[in-house]
Amino acid sequence: MLQSFYTAITGLNGNQQWLNVISDNIANVNTIGFKSERVTFEDLIAHSLTTFANNTPKNTEIGGGSFIALTTKDFSQGSFMNTNSPTDLALDGEGFFMVKDNQGTVYYTRAGQFRLNADGDLVNVDGMKLQGWTLDDKGNIIGALDKINVPYAINPTITTKISLVEPTNLDSRSNVISATFDPTDSTTFNYVNSMTVYDSLGNPHTLSFYFQKTNESSTGSTWKVYVYMDNDLTTQVGSSTLNFDTNGNLTSGSPFTLSLTLTNGATSPQSITVDVSKIKQVASDFIFYANQDGFAKGDLIGVAVAEDGIIKGMYSNGNVKNIARLAVATFKDKEMLVRKGNNLYLPNTQTFTPIITPGGILSKVRSGFLELSNVDISREFINLITAQRAYQANARVITTDDQILQEAMNIKR
Repeated sequence: MLQSFYTAITGLNGNQQWLNVISDNIANVNTIGFKSERVTFEDLIAHSLTTFANNTPKNTEIGGGSFIALTTKDFSQGSFMNTNSPTDLALDGEGFFMVKDNQGTVYYTRAGQFRLNADGDLVNVDGMKLQGWTLDDKGNIIGALDKINVPYAINPTITTKISLVEPTNLDSRSNVISATFDPTDSTTFNYVNSMTVYDSLGNPHTLSFYFQKTNESSTGSTWKVYVYMDNDLTTQVGSSTLNFDTNGNLTSGSPFTLSLTLTNGATSPQSITVDVSKIKQVASDFIFYANQDGFAKGDLIGVAVAEDGIIKGMYSNGNVKNIARLAVATFKDKEMLVRKGNNLYLPNTQTFTPIITPGGILSKVRSGFLELSNVDISREFINLITAQRAYQANARVITTDDQILQEAMNIKR
């Protein structure tokens, strides 16, 4: 008779623990990136005996109640909340963000509330540093996995190369000019256009490109290019001859070098290579479109994160720089992850190696969004009622057992 008391107690204990899990899920309904837990019950055996009669087994099995064998996490996708903060991130799909504390421990999380600290590091609400890879100027990953640092300022870069690219065009319908070129006389050239370049201190300088058509024949056309700096029309800093075939394709004249002499304390002289290989000469209006590789000092004015996890810094000099690409980790068996509080997980063995990929491969990175808790309130309320009734039923078993035991005691009387 006493066995039924202990059997009912296991039911009380198990359902009490289930209520604890349910209450934890409900309490975290507004926790960013929270993943709900569910319980798994298993039965206990108090007595099991098998006998045989006429070679037929006869089983006598009396259960000893139930217990919670384990809790499992529901890693299904939570809905997104728009925050309009570019450093708030959500993973649309598989994986976890990787963050590292000051002791070097790497944690895994779905909570993407990040910000820039005073050093330019991307950190979560607990100051742990978001992990990723640094990118070079061409967007290639360099170095090992490490913290993501966005510089608050970038130093000036001297201009070393100018590229005249498509759709740059010299109008083939232009008249040939036989007069000697004079930058002060507009009748001695066909076109002029200007662009800005930078010295080693980041000072801007204006280069003016003058184009003069000097010849046209059955085999093609010839143009002269003259370059002046900072409206100083007395000192030519470079020149070149451009030859085009009858199809308007450049046949000679690229590249050429500009030699600049600066008097403002910057590196002197400064040489700039001008690549004109993309210039065309067709019957269309004159177009001047040039790129150059220099810029002035820039201060950070904004951060953007692309779907592939590339973090860009936007600077006051107009430069948009690829800074880093964040890392996304996943595990073959996510039940190996153990909750450590503060929305953080760790594998239950330090030798359990995650699968680490750049953002955008396992999942897309949503900038300006946060992933909400995936707790289903309606389901939790149903579980709450079920757990409550199960607890009450087990308590009633104990009450009934007590009444039966009392009747047994009354036999003696």
